[in-house]
Amino acid sequence: MTTSPTQLFPFPIPERLPATAALADVLQLHGGEGWLTPPLRPFQRGPGTAVLGAARTVRMAPGPGSHGLGPLRAVLGENLAGRVLVVAGADCVPGAVWGEILTTAALARGAVGALVEGNVRDVSALERLALRIWASAEATAGPGSGVHVADVGGAVEIGGVTVSDGDPVLLDDGGVIALPTASASTLLADAADYHQAEERVLEALASGLILPRAYAPKAQVVTRLRGRGV
Repeated sequence: MTTSPTQLFPFPIPERLPATAALADVLQLHGGEGWLTPPLRPFQRGPGTAVLGAARTVRMAPGPGSHGLGPLRAVLGENLAGRVLVVAGADCVPGAVWGEILTTAALARGAVGALVEGNVRDVSALERLALRIWASAEATAGPGSGVHVADVGGAVEIGGVTVSDGDPVLLDDGGVIALPTASASTLLADAADYHQAEERVLEALASGLILPRAYAPKAQVVTRLRGRGV
């Protein structure tokens, strides 16, 4: 059960996805934000290559609620090909809301990542599984009745960054960045140029050039991008 980024989004995707570090720098140059790392930290970084997925949002709230965590389990029964689960608001309880069972279910339905604003557990198992997972912290106990699903598919906020259902999310072993759909195409293209410029700098350094001279390709890209709005 796989889906390519070109099937998920109504805009062109760079043939080679940029690193999250490059995309974060480009966001800064544009005067924007979108990185979710921090506050989230890695529990399964996945392979070094970047992946672009579409957000599937779930918002948690304190208390038992009417249906508890049932709606989250229902989401994990959907076709999640190419999706990144984005679970916000679960930091209201000290217990873990995500672990081996939910990870296994998400993988079986085609998900490419899970972002959890809250605690996770079964970390040794998560490290063996292939799903990229970034979360707030680790806990041993489950959530009990201290949290429930308040909404599925609505906009959520993590670390001051708003993520809407379906928004592009770029993940690699260096971090996670959520992008507004309206500007994602431009940002990804600029980040791909930026990433390539950084690689040229490294190649120049490897050939023996000193940094002031080797840095020229990146400096040119930075000058072009600085101050452009998102």
